[in-house]
Amino acid sequence: MKIRKFFDFINEELMNDTPENYIEMVLKQLKTKIDKMFEFQQDSEGENDQVDLEQPAEEGLMEKKPKNKSVLQAKKDSKGKNKMSFKDLGISLDSNEVSKYSKLYDSLTVKFSDNMDSWYTLIVMIDIKEALPKDPNKDFKQEDIKTAYIKFKKYDANTDDLVGQITKNVEIKKIDEDFLVDLKIEIDDKFGDEEEFKIETE
Repeated sequence: MKIRKFFDFINEELMNDTPENYIEMVLKQLKTKIDKMFEFQQDSEGENDQVDLEQPAEEGLMEKKPKNKSVLQAKKDSKGKNKMSFKDLGISLDSNEVSKYSKLYDSLTVKFSDNMDSWYTLIVMIDIKEALPKDPNKDFKQEDIKTAYIKFKKYDANTDDLVGQITKNVEIKKIDEDFLVDLKIEIDDKFGDEEEFKIETE
């Protein structure tokens, strides 16, 4: 009897997964995916620590710090590659957290900076409607949550003033490094950095 009750309990728990639980799992997966995009940052910090601990800095030895790179410079550095990366653009991750936005939306908030007097916030929100089964005859899985709404904001690092914002609905599976790099370039092109593009055409 005890074994049967235990299995009944397990089945009941599986049947009672809520839309909020599914959304939380999707956002946590996306958080892990974005963390992996910035693994180079941890490697770079490890290299710097190793240099500092094992040997003193010599005169003329260049420090291994992220460089301030414009999009133009990043394009030059990434020649031979298919796409530019966060590393090419000198972007560093500041924070990456799943948070409660409202009763209808859970969200993932990602903050990063580009060492060019700007910092950015990406907010990924999933409507609870996305986590409701559309076909009652089919088992619902977290992979069935397809769409998210994003807000991408650019701030002036000197004043913390909002410079610009882009909002759009996106397929969750398309949120990868290429997508985020393109989003960063899009907002820079739309809200500032005019001088950089003028220099590029001269």
